[in-house]
Amino acid sequence: MSVEAWRLSRAELRKVLDSYEGSVDEDSFNLLRPTDAERKLMGFDLLKKRADAVKKARDANRRFVEAVVEDLPDLCAGPDGPSDIPSRPVCEFRVLSPGVGNLPANSYGSLASVHLHLLRDWSENCEHVGTSTYSPAVAELKALIPSCSGEVLLPGCGLGRLALDIAREGFKVEANDASRLFMTVADYILNRPPTSPASVFPVAHVFSENWSLDQQYMEIKVPHPTPSTVVGSNGAPASFVMVPGDFVKTYGPGCIGHRKFDAIVTCFFIDTAVDFVQLCGVIDGLLDVGGVWLNVGPLNYRKEARLKLTYEEIVTIWEGMGYEFVSNKRIDSDYHLPRGFKMYTESYQGALTAAIKRRATT
Repeated sequence: MSVEAWRLSRAELRKVLDSYEGSVDEDSFNLLRPTDAERKLMGFDLLKKRADAVKKARDANRRFVEAVVEDLPDLCAGPDGPSDIPSRPVCEFRVLSPGVGNLPANSYGSLASVHLHLLRDWSENCEHVGTSTYSPAVAELKALIPSCSGEVLLPGCGLGRLALDIAREGFKVEANDASRLFMTVADYILNRPPTSPASVFPVAHVFSENWSLDQQYMEIKVPHPTPSTVVGSNGAPASFVMVPGDFVKTYGPGCIGHRKFDAIVTCFFIDTAVDFVQLCGVIDGLLDVGGVWLNVGPLNYRKEARLKLTYEEIVTIWEGMGYEFVSNKRIDSDYHLPRGFKMYTESYQGALTAAIKRRATT
């Protein structure tokens, strides 16, 4: 029986769903169970409208997750049953080492985060993300490697939209992510999405900064576009490889995934590192002289980050390592929802930079 340890089991995914629904229920409890004074003040129509919106969103989000659950192999079905590895026409999941099972327990992520990434990467509502963030990065990469024939590594790939956009240009893309939850959903969305786009209410859990119920309970259809319809520059469907595992532990010196790439693209990624110097060493070790490091995104550091550097300091460090910055731009980007849609949306003026390795690091 084939067991793909990088994916969540049905029980694990349902546990993630229960946790998400429990959190939403806690936030909505007082709205749905008001006191007599609150009930009198709000009135029946207002309360019913909220209750109907909560139920519609909850049912739709549960249906989506249950569809992903049903897509997972049944570990009790036997070697000839549905637990066989399913087809993967768009994204091949390549386990480099059985050690992928050592992913930390917190690499599950959260369903709330998955919903926001479905909104960001795979809904028509957020096509502006592609226009403002992904397309400029792809254009920079094509300008530096006009043949579009090199090997590109994309760490922290999430649900795979940027990886697919790069692959459609002809590059050979190897994407990487550490979250078992994200990889589980990515496999479903990329390789076996629903025949009719599924309804998801991606911000139903966000009770703050809403002008109206229409903002909190916005409905999206995913995936858009259907990944298998994305055609590459050669006329064939675009495809790429995804490698599960912690980036540093998978691609660091002496690790199973360590090899040379023509380019590394980091998108909203470098500020997730706890040890920035370690991250620099890993990225540098994956590039030969002439290799390209392209970065797009802000510096929204985690609390645990050892060095919370300015971007000017980051450029200086890389120049000292032997890199020449041939492009150094700023881009305005909305992380998912367009600014103005709610009272608050996550927007950045981030960096879009490209550096070429001119000499080997001593």
